[in-house]
Amino acid sequence: MAKSIPFDPTPYLRPPKLDVRQAVALAIALLSALPRDATDGMKRTARAVRKATLAMNKAWDQKRRAAGAPKPASKAKADYRVDTAWAALKMRVDACAFLPATAHPRAERAKEISQILFPEGLEFLKLSMDLEWAESNALLGRIAEDDALGKDLVAIAGPEFLAEVRAAHEAYGEVLGITKAHETPADVAALREPLRELVSAIGDYMLQVVAGVDRERPETVQSARAALAPLDRLRQAAARRAAGKSGKGAPAADEDDEEALPEIELDTPVPDVPQ
Repeated sequence: MAKSIPFDPTPYLRPPKLDVRQAVALAIALLSALPRDATDGMKRTARAVRKATLAMNKAWDQKRRAAGAPKPASKAKADYRVDTAWAALKMRVDACAFLPATAHPRAERAKEISQILFPEGLEFLKLSMDLEWAESNALLGRIAEDDALGKDLVAIAGPEFLAEVRAAHEAYGEVLGITKAHETPADVAALREPLRELVSAIGDYMLQVVAGVDRERPETVQSARAALAPLDRLRQAAARRAAGKSGKGAPAADEDDEEALPEIELDTPVPDVPQ
């Protein structure tokens, strides 16, 4: 009987949170690393990744052309405020969830609220500013639509914390040029949808790569690891940033991003996928 080769598929069952630049760069890196012996399923999903990447680039270009002059200092300040506000609110809810439920009935509800609002923690705060605003807007919209959720959140965290999130979110929208802070502007929506399509296509491709692994055939494990290496490098760089940095800075890739993903521009060629 052949010896089984260790391979954990868990990290590849869903793609990470990605902003536009990261998603396009990861897609190009994955397409560049497509194995020569790729299965039909891998090629099919890789073609979907390429198609979604081209659509993302088109939307990205249109948004850039429509964007006005940036205000980096003001944006950074507003970004930091909204990050801090959401983090503070989550910490209050999580702190309540740690209390023994037998003595504090709200502890169980705090756990539920944390799962409802923050199933992936605060990952959305790592997105580019306009997409982060859109995610923040969606969360506030959910709180506003669910009276019980809003009341319980205020009772658990205190009114100051949700009030600060709302104020920070509104200020963030103003700095970003979003005049109606409770509506997703057309250009953000137009960018968000192709990003979702691209991330979804990347997820489908990852699953096809994992499906081709046979632990008793070392060559399939090696091929999958090579094909998915760009994703591993991206996650390692993200872990380094989380450990040693605060804030997001300018849209251009920092040193860690350059190590993790190829440096890309709108005219960076998107690799073809063989038939």
